[in-house]
Amino acid sequence: MAAHTTGAVRIVIPDDFPPVYQGHPQLERLRTLGQVQVYGTRAASPEELLARLEGAQIVLNVRAYSVFDRWLLERLPHLRLISILGTGTDNVDLEAATELGVLVCNTPGASTVSVAELTMALILATARHVALCDRKMRGGEWYHREGFELRGKTLGVLGLGLIGQEVARLGKAFGMRVLAWSFTYDEQRAAECGAQLAEFHDVLRQADVLSLHLRSSPRTRGIIGRMELQLMKPGAILVNTARGALVDEAALVEALREGRLAGAGLDVFVQEPLPLESPLLRLENVVLTPHIGWVTREAGERLARMPVDNIEAYLAGRPQHVVNPDALARARPRPQ
Repeated sequence: MAAHTTGAVRIVIPDDFPPVYQGHPQLERLRTLGQVQVYGTRAASPEELLARLEGAQIVLNVRAYSVFDRWLLERLPHLRLISILGTGTDNVDLEAATELGVLVCNTPGASTVSVAELTMALILATARHVALCDRKMRGGEWYHREGFELRGKTLGVLGLGLIGQEVARLGKAFGMRVLAWSFTYDEQRAAECGAQLAEFHDVLRQADVLSLHLRSSPRTRGIIGRMELQLMKPGAILVNTARGALVDEAALVEALREGRLAGAGLDVFVQEPLPLESPLLRLENVVLTPHIGWVTREAGERLARMPVDNIEAYLAGRPQHVVNPDALARARPRPQ
């Protein structure tokens, strides 16, 4: 834990584990904006998280395992701003934050390219059994398993936010036909990234590769369940670099074991870190990475900088990247 004792504004980073800010130049920049306290461990309980945040006016949230639910937010009367590293806000009760006048901001676009490129890496690795062949060779076996080419195949993209659009462009570059679905039926957005809009179930039925790029929310959790997996083509693959909660993991394991899906490439999971007893670890037709979509040098620099940018902009009276804009009208007084 590190602390800084000058400045009027109390800023807390409650969850810098694994570390992003410890030893990073952006931490020194943050210290020019107020009194900063950094915790380099994971809070063991909601009560411990509350104790870490007591008196905080601004929180820089690094990890999604820190849950800002109504119970916590109601016990933080001094809190004005939550600045999130990344785009996901599923660990924050936005309705409660808005009611309480707490602004929440994130970092749109910071990891778009990195996550999209990892998505394509997982698609290729799954389609061509790269991880399996690597393991077999290391065990002394000269092993072949037939894969499939991407050119001419259909890429189904669920969610056409920044990352989904970038994945669509990369799919087109590989010569794939791109079908897309999102809650917002935006034909211009689809056209700009080379995608053709289709109904949800049509995307499932036609995709040779299905890639998920939706936020986790009550209406998207479990959006890919047993019924949806049964609609997919025999031999299709599923890739998820968005949020683990989008997929019913038990149903996915069943589809993979039975061979109805050829494989899956997964960077995100319902429980992270993935438990050692997870059946996903024992399936040969799954490529697994430990939530590293954003872990590149370039994205890391943007992600470290932008939450501090957001705090600086807020303190200057010009909040930016606010994900709950209704809170602006009832925002708590800005600290001076």
